[in-house]
Amino acid sequence: MAAHTKFFPAFHRHLFGRPPVGKARQLERKTREADQLCLTQLHTLFAEVMPPWLSCYKAAQGANSRHRIYTPLVTFWAFLSQTLDADGSCRRAVTRVQTLCSALGLELPDEDTGAYCTARARLPMKLLLRLHSHITQRLGALPHEGRRVLVMDGTSIRMPDSKANAALYMQAPQQKPGCGFPLMPVLGLFDLSSGTWIGAVKSKGRAHDALLAWRMLRHLREGDILIADRAFGSYAFIAACKARGVDVVMRLHQGRDPQVEKGRRIGDNDWHVTWSRPLKAPQGRYRAMHKAMHDALPATLDLRLVKVLTDRPGFRTQELQIVTTLRDMHAHSAAQIAAWYQQRWQVELYFDDIKTSLHMHAFRCKSPHMVVRELLMHMIAHNLVRHLMMSAETMRDLHARGTLSFKGTMDRLDQWQWAIWSAPNSKQARQRREALLQTIADDEVPPRPGRNEPRVCKDRQNKYTFMTKPRHLYNLEDNLAHAS
Repeated sequence: MAAHTKFFPAFHRHLFGRPPVGKARQLERKTREADQLCLTQLHTLFAEVMPPWLSCYKAAQGANSRHRIYTPLVTFWAFLSQTLDADGSCRRAVTRVQTLCSALGLELPDEDTGAYCTARARLPMKLLLRLHSHITQRLGALPHEGRRVLVMDGTSIRMPDSKANAALYMQAPQQKPGCGFPLMPVLGLFDLSSGTWIGAVKSKGRAHDALLAWRMLRHLREGDILIADRAFGSYAFIAACKARGVDVVMRLHQGRDPQVEKGRRIGDNDWHVTWSRPLKAPQGRYRAMHKAMHDALPATLDLRLVKVLTDRPGFRTQELQIVTTLRDMHAHSAAQIAAWYQQRWQVELYFDDIKTSLHMHAFRCKSPHMVVRELLMHMIAHNLVRHLMMSAETMRDLHARGTLSFKGTMDRLDQWQWAIWSAPNSKQARQRREALLQTIADDEVPPRPGRNEPRVCKDRQNKYTFMTKPRHLYNLEDNLAHAS
């Protein structure tokens, strides 16, 4: 009988009575522990909105052959932490992963951010889309009053001036070609009662918000009330919303005749009006429409026009003409219509929170596909913060919705999350989370009804002038100067 040596498979079983545990199997077990720890931390803070299928996501994606520490769950956890972090750098995210590995007894990953950035690029887009959809549905399932009131507006986000971004996205039209940062036009749709970011539509070129709004129709459902500025108040778009069972409250477009003289007065500064379909399909860069689509529009639209006299400081006009499909004056008074439209300013505050507190005024990623992932992650992070604010309002039974500070919530989340995650058991973790919600509920802010200053810059940001030629020409001139 041959002796059992290290060259034979039965060597370890003969000496120790059990097969050896290889390094690969140990690493696989530790990786599963890292996934479970990340899931526990996410469910501790956001238990009501985190999907149950997230724990089975790795099995659905298949085994990781190389057993990397940057699994999809760990990468998502680090990416979310990076988005919520005040610094927002990849190095801080890698440091968090190192802390996670140290707690599990794993070898610390390299401080270089290359592996983490590669893992973010591998993060499945379907995972982020599915997570955002689930969180949005769960927030929509929380108690609200009456119908869903939505507000829509557009903005633009700057990104790094890389060759890939510059080739796909536009730059500011005020600057010469190749001298500005690429911009991503984004149209956002928000729930007015909770601040939930329901959907976003982006564009690669200089698409007007009115064109992007057509792609936003898939996020609307029957019974919604949509509030928007006059840029969206076209005949075709209002007809499309009405066909979906969506009511609109919009400011009258400056190019349309209200036709009050042909309407019927139903109250003070309140009329029923009938619009006729335009004779020709709107054309141009911002309002292009096919003739067949134009001919399919209804011949007339029965609407309601409300005139609102404003005396609030900051409004550029003293009279607002609001058009709406809510024609029943007994169910919806003119004062309520006016109050709804004046709440349109909330979308400016939502974008301010996103750009200032979540630091989405400028993307960090240098590739177009990562920029889209970064946008989705900001949408998820924004809704998770809104979830904490809604939970705090429910706990304290605050009747005035939307009075809590978004920035204050993020600051308290940053200060409390490690205390919650380091709790010895689930009971203490829940208690610490309730204490977090109580501190969030204490940070109420006064209402901000609207713009109180004109759209002008108070101070020049710096003394330098704008670029007049692309960067490579500057570099070429510097090289020639040094050579001479």
